[in-house]
Amino acid sequence: MSDGLGMTAAQRVPERRVDILYTGGTFGMVDLGDGLRPRSGIGGEIAAVVDEFAADRGTAVTLRYSELDQVIDSANADGGTARRIGARVRANLGATLPDGVIVIHGTDTMAYTGARMAFDLHDIPVPVVLTGAQIPLGQAGSDARDNLRLALDSIAAYPDPGTFIAFGTTLHPAVRASKRSCDGYDGFTTLRKFTPPAPPLTMPSGTGETQVPVGLFTAFPGMDPDLLDAALRIYHGGVVLECYGAGTMPMHGSATVEAVRRATRRGTPVVVITHCDSGSVDLGLYEPGRALLEAGAIGGGDMTREAALAKLSHLAGLGLPAAELRRWMTTNLLGELSNSPVPPSIDEH
Repeated sequence: MSDGLGMTAAQRVPERRVDILYTGGTFGMVDLGDGLRPRSGIGGEIAAVVDEFAADRGTAVTLRYSELDQVIDSANADGGTARRIGARVRANLGATLPDGVIVIHGTDTMAYTGARMAFDLHDIPVPVVLTGAQIPLGQAGSDARDNLRLALDSIAAYPDPGTFIAFGTTLHPAVRASKRSCDGYDGFTTLRKFTPPAPPLTMPSGTGETQVPVGLFTAFPGMDPDLLDAALRIYHGGVVLECYGAGTMPMHGSATVEAVRRATRRGTPVVVITHCDSGSVDLGLYEPGRALLEAGAIGGGDMTREAALAKLSHLAGLGLPAAELRRWMTTNLLGELSNSPVPPSIDEH
């Protein structure tokens, strides 16, 4: 069983302490006649899976279990959900550290939450593993039990700090993961090569930890530049602009560029990524990309949409000056970017 990082998870493990935080999602859902919905109070069912795992592995597992006050369908996650889950994980650690933390989460936004938690929890000394299910626990064909067991195994197989997604047969680094199937057991993929900086960098710090509105806008043929302008005003904390190829989008004369220019002058960072599954943004390559660069946009390299949104949200919440935010957005902090040459800056064009 591959863990996506060149390791196997099928190995015997010593006695361990594990925190499990249940946030909702398909894993614990039930259908009361109007479609699947999340339910609370499943600690006993989860403990039974953990006990079964411990017996199979010939080890002892000390479980500390908790739930969010309001478990949710992860489709209802808002801009602060991932931050709140990360804060709950940190608060639960206590004086006696566990060997690892498992967060049970809905699959729809698991990659977004995982990426944000990777930045928010970069300094905690234990691994954090998100998992969930495509079919609820207890239903025929459910993958919930196997995914939880994979998460438990992964804490032993890869005990170093970091945030991961355990799903199907694979352990994915959260800053490189995306959901790629709505029904397959291997619902997630490690979209880009995971290349953490060596040695690890000192993470940025700022004036405070606030929540500012950050959004994602995808370019498409026929898009109205007024729609982009509206998005840049609503999400004044920053916008990840998902463009074509190496970083191009409809220009509409200069309307698109001017919308970006107005936003960056107001202090709203605009980060350009590609909607392609491989390759990297190069804003100096084509005329539209060059225009976006000169309007103040930041090249997002080969970050996934989930990682780019998470990183921008994390950095914007620190209250960094524009130049500092640009520098950190283009620096590989946790493996969310390839270790590539420094991208072009406005001054170079």
